[in-house]
Amino acid sequence: MLFDPTLCEDVPSSQNTVLTALLCVGTFLSYLPQHIKILNRRSSDGISPYFILLGTVGAGSNITNIALLQFLAMQCCTVQTVGACLAGLLGIFQVAIQGAMFYITFILYMLFFPDKNKYEHAAAAVADDDSSNGSATGSAARITLEWRTALWVAGAIVAHTLICILMSTALVTVIGPYAALTRTWASLLGLFSLCLTCLQFIPQIIKTWRSGSVGAISIPMMMMQTPGGFVFAYSIAIRPGVNWSSWISTFVAATFQGILLIICLLFEARAKDTHGASAGDGTSAAAGQGSESSSSDTVTAPENAAAAGAPAST
Repeated sequence: MLFDPTLCEDVPSSQNTVLTALLCVGTFLSYLPQHIKILNRRSSDGISPYFILLGTVGAGSNITNIALLQFLAMQCCTVQTVGACLAGLLGIFQVAIQGAMFYITFILYMLFFPDKNKYEHAAAAVADDDSSNGSATGSAARITLEWRTALWVAGAIVAHTLICILMSTALVTVIGPYAALTRTWASLLGLFSLCLTCLQFIPQIIKTWRSGSVGAISIPMMMMQTPGGFVFAYSIAIRPGVNWSSWISTFVAATFQGILLIICLLFEARAKDTHGASAGDGTSAAAGQGSESSSSDTVTAPENAAAAGAPAST
């Protein structure tokens, strides 16, 4: 199938354009609290590497999926006005912004991976063949399983990104963007993204639940993204030329993110209660010590006075 300019007459409605534009801005802003929290803490401790892997790979698959399915929108820009072109590309921008922000989260996760979680020191017995005193005990640094997993995750993400770019470029160049094989590849990527998104929050939910703390996960980010995710999925679903494989993953992600948000809110409230109770116990203990000190001074004062007035014994 060749490019048909008459198909470019179907322009998104102004209502849909405004909604999508607002979602693009909202998506960008919703990720900022997560990035800021990691930067302020100088640590990504508490974030699951599998959450990063599934989320980033899923985002890359979703970007490729909608770019291929809406390839017509990009070609229509050659015959449309600037306004109509931008309106038609907003669906791609929307998914691309979300994917780019998750890629940034992945980069920050790797850059601020806690040093204390990278290596562990194991006691190593070093035999001393030249000495009759036996052996000397030393300490050797060994890479942790968590850091090894993070490095593996980084390699898998880079490999997946290259596969998506190279495979999609080859299909569009050789057989065309509207060929059945290209559309099938796009739909498979959408299904792959759906599967990853369904599993994405499970490792993070498990890690957060086991640790009993929020860690580097941003609650404000989830409070914005959870309701926004449902609107996000709806705005993609109503765009022309898009099937269910493009929006279902976003819908499922919003559902699981809501579960994680509830868990984090419960842990945060528990942490505040514990901190308040500890502060109260500290104040009570300090007050008790002050009372005991005052009583001791009261008892000691008469004794000192009596001792001062008593005649010296000969």
